[in-house]
Amino acid sequence: MNKYLKTTLIFAGIWFTASVLNGVLSGISILVLDSGDMYNGAGALGLSVIFSFVFSVPMVGLVWFITLMGQAADKKGSDLLQFVLHTALFCSAAGALIFIYTIGTEFKNARVVVGLCIIVSALASVLLFRKQIKTNE
Repeated sequence: MNKYLKTTLIFAGIWFTASVLNGVLSGISILVLDSGDMYNGAGALGLSVIFSFVFSVPMVGLVWFITLMGQAADKKGSDLLQFVLHTALFCSAAGALIFIYTIGTEFKNARVVVGLCIIVSALASVLLFRKQIKTNE
């Protein structure tokens, strides 16, 4: 299989994993830290997962594109994994800051924790796919 197509399929898995993980962690954080009248359990958790899927597309797309550029520059194995991890850290930190200062203003107590959930879920999902990234020659 073409290495670029394989990378695209790997990033589809990373996006799905990161979105679900972020949605669950963020939803729980919002429920625990900002448990007001407007939040109900399943509804807030479900919306958190849906919004995580939608709003993560630009950042995952950016990490995917930069990874393809790294592959074109002949990065392989552990070097490619480190490249992807650094790119995911930078993009997820940027996404967390954008969240904190835009949508996150609606969540007084949980916005910083949700920002951390964005970073943790991005890095964790990349690490879950480390074997596939390393062997993608």
